[in-house]
Amino acid sequence: MSLSKDKGDKNPLEKALAAYIKALQTKPILTKAITSGCIASIGSLVSQLIVPNPATGGKIAWRSVAAYGAFGFVVSGPLIHQFYILLDKMMPPKKEKATALDGIKRVIVDRLVFAPPFLLLFLYVITILEGQGHQAAIARIKESFWPVLKLNIQVWTVFQYININYVPPKYRVLFGNVLALVWSVFVASKRRKMALASQK
Repeated sequence: MSLSKDKGDKNPLEKALAAYIKALQTKPILTKAITSGCIASIGSLVSQLIVPNPATGGKIAWRSVAAYGAFGFVVSGPLIHQFYILLDKMMPPKKEKATALDGIKRVIVDRLVFAPPFLLLFLYVITILEGQGHQAAIARIKESFWPVLKLNIQVWTVFQYININYVPPKYRVLFGNVLALVWSVFVASKRRKMALASQK
């Protein structure tokens, strides 16, 4: 009798993980697009549950959930996947004699070259997909771009340093998506506490 597990003895979680890893290898862009879309939708939904929107009477704005999902699927997943490939070609990670400076250079490209235009694109497209129109998108960019970019650089730089320099390339988009989900829940929780404090 063999002590090793038979392939058929895998639990559902192990099977799902194995299928996901296989999908990452065979269809990386589609897999990352679907993952990004699903996680972005979940982030929007959870945020709305934590901080109900007064404009909708506390009801879930499903169009917003769909907007985040569509952006994750069509833009975020594929675009970030391609960016990491380009970054690795431009500045290949050194396996030996890599210094902290090498890792810092790679993260500077992400933070100062990629993040600002990506954030502009995100703010504009999400607003359009939510049905608010061009003028509202421009207003949202003017209001939110600099504060969000500063916060992004302050909070995300350490995580992106880890992601770009230590996470295997095929898992980088997933790593970023999971962190984004945690971050959106954290921000929503903070907003809820502030709203409750202002009501007292």
